[in-house]
Amino acid sequence: MLRTTVLMLAFVPVAAMAQPAGVEPGQWEIAVTVNEVDMPGGPAFVAKMMTGKTTKVKHCISPEDAARGPQDLLKSGKGCVFTRYSMAGGKLNSEMVCKQGGSTTTAVSAGSFTPVSFTVTGRSTVSGDMPMTMRSTSVGRRLGACK
Repeated sequence: MLRTTVLMLAFVPVAAMAQPAGVEPGQWEIAVTVNEVDMPGGPAFVAKMMTGKTTKVKHCISPEDAARGPQDLLKSGKGCVFTRYSMAGGKLNSEMVCKQGGSTTTAVSAGSFTPVSFTVTGRSTVSGDMPMTMRSTSVGRRLGACK
């Protein structure tokens, strides 16, 4: 479950594109690459297995989603709150804290966007029974209308 939460937070920049700051609604493809995983005291093979992997997802951003604004879409659970959020002038900077079970995950993201593309780097830090830090890069592009 912890790994799933951390991987979901790697996708935080994905939903950031769905908002009225000049990014177009439609079908988006997002590629998230895990650049580094640090698990102090954890099994090295798990970190090695996750590092260098790229996951691609497609996400439909409707005009209605965009009208609601990005923060509802960014939260990956009821236990998540923003401690910092800025998306303006082609730049994205955010920090979100999520509490789930006995762990707390802090996800920090920064990058740039255009109406049809984005590149964001992020760092997710998990505290609790299995502490972990993961760095990732997300690259997105609009493919066209939603299917």
